[in-house]
Order: sequence, then C-alpha cells, then structure tokens
Amino acid sequence: MLPNESFVFGSELMGRSSPTRVDRIVGFSILSLAFSAVILGVYNVYLIKKMKIFHNAFGWFWASRTIGEIGSNLVHVFYSGPMTILQPTFVSPTAGIVAFTVGYFFACHACVMHQVVSLNRMLAVCTPLKYRFIFTKRVCHVLIAICWIEVLFVILAYLVVPCNMVGYSPTLYEYVFAKCDPDLERDYSIVGTVVNRFCWCVCFATMVSDVVTLVKIIQIKKSGTNTKDFQRDVRFFCQTSVQNITMMIALTMIVLVNNSKSSDGMLMQIFAFNTLILTHINNAVALIVFNPEVRARIAGRQSSSIARESSHRIAPSKTSEWHQN
Repeated sequence: MLPNESFVFGSELMGRSSPTRVDRIVGFSILSLAFSAVILGVYNVYLIKKMKIFHNAFGWFWASRTIGEIGSNLVHVFYSGPMTILQPTFVSPTAGIVAFTVGYFFACHACVMHQVVSLNRMLAVCTPLKYRFIFTKRVCHVLIAICWIEVLFVILAYLVVPCNMVGYSPTLYEYVFAKCDPDLERDYSIVGTVVNRFCWCVCFATMVSDVVTLVKIIQIKKSGTNTKDFQRDVRFFCQTSVQNITMMIALTMIVLVNNSKSSDGMLMQIFAFNTLILTHINNAVALIVFNPEVRARIAGRQSSSIARESSHRIAPSKTSEWHQN
C-alpha cells in the first residue's frame, strides 16, 4: 500500500487562511478573557507582596498558583487568541505544540496548587494549634518546588511517549491531539486522556476536603465558641469552595468533549476552553471579594482594625509563622 501522501503532520494545528465570523468572535473572546486574567493575576501577586496579611503559607501558595495562571493565560494572549482571529497558514504546527506545552505546564501547576490551597484551609480549620508548625516557611517552599517539578514530568510525558503530542488548534478552538501517522486509528492522546481524568479526580478530592472543612465550621458554630474565627473561616471556605466548583465545571467539560468533532461538541469545546480561563479570573477576583483588607486598600482607606488583623494566621504567635523554621 502506498503511503498517504496527503497526510501532513500537525495539520489540525494550522489555520484555515480565511478567518470566519465565528473565528473572530471566539478569538476575541479568548484574547479578552485571557488578558483580563493576566491583569487580575498580576494585581493579585502585587497585593500578596505588599500586604503583610498574605506573608504566610496561604499567601505563598496563592502566589505560586497565580503565577501558574498568569503563565497559562499569557500563551492565550500571545498565541491562542491571535491565531484564532487571524487563522494564518504559514505558522508551523510546532508553534501550536510549544504553545500547549508552555500553557499546559503553567495551567497544571495552577491546578495542583489549587488543591494545596484547599488542603491548607482544611488544616487551618481542623488543626488550628498545629497549623503554623506544619506550614513553616521551609515546608512551604519545598512543597511549591515539588509541585513545579511534578508538573514538569507530566508535561514531558506528552513529548516522550510516542504519538501523544497535543497542540492548540485555531480551527477547533482548543488543545487537540496531533496525529502522527495517517494509519493510526486512535484520534486522541492517551497521555492527555489520563492526565485530564486524573486532574478531575484530584479536583473532586479537593471538594471532599471542602466538605470536611464545612462540617468542622458547622461544629464550631454549634459550639458557640471562636465567633471571630468562625466568621473568618467562613470567608476562607467560601473563597476556596467557589473556586473548586468552577474548576470542576471546567474539568468536567474538558473530559466530556475532548477532541469531539460534532457540531454540539464544537460548542462545548469553546465553552470548556473559555470556562477554564474564566476560572482563573474567578480565582483572582476571589482574593478581592472575600478579603475586606484588600477592598479597603482598593478603596483607599486603611482601617486600623483591619490593618492589625492577621486574617490568615490561625493560631496566635509571638513571631511570624515565617520564622518558625
């Protein structure tokens, strides 16, 4: 049998040369949402650096996750969005693979750190006296480094395992499998399928930890003790649980419509891809909405009571938890 001479590796990742009205709408949606996520993310990092209430385990975890979200959305700003709007055919498919590799690396780290933040909140509520001894500065730095390294190995699996590469498709508006052989019956990345489903399971486990946190908060409420801590814990629970819900919605859609070619599937692909960006926006906005200290700073006022409150320190300490090494 003669080889398929019409087969072009990475053809799924190339533009259609003449952008359609849908291309422009979807492209501008990706570009505008990603740009908003980048701006809000940078502002989050700025707040964490400038405000002492975030100079702790929670702040470091949040900053690391936010950096992941910024990196992921910068790829959309400089590649995914423009490619979808312009639909060029001269851009090599390799660029789409690089865009996925870089963007997914940062997005996966953001997802992993999202679980760490939720676990941090659960331990803060359930074990308040042990919290500052568990999350010392050294432990936090090591944990963050491990998460970055872990994600690096996950991304390398796409490139090392034969015929599993994925890239951004400006015509399908999402990350898709780049078929490496015309005779290959499989039209999906095995590595991608495993990673997506594993991420879904991890995110679901995070929601379970949220339930544990909620149960503990209810117990504290019924006991009638620590009213001030209760109000603060409710804020933090809402902050993390709302994010987990939107993340679960995005991951569920990604798992369900992965590489779907139907017209309905196409709409779901667009929705799933943009919902993940919206999740990053939601995460950045949550820091502002659920923290009165941040809102006071934005409003240009600094209440003395707010300034003195160490909102994210669960147990009182004579010194900052960052010196508990």
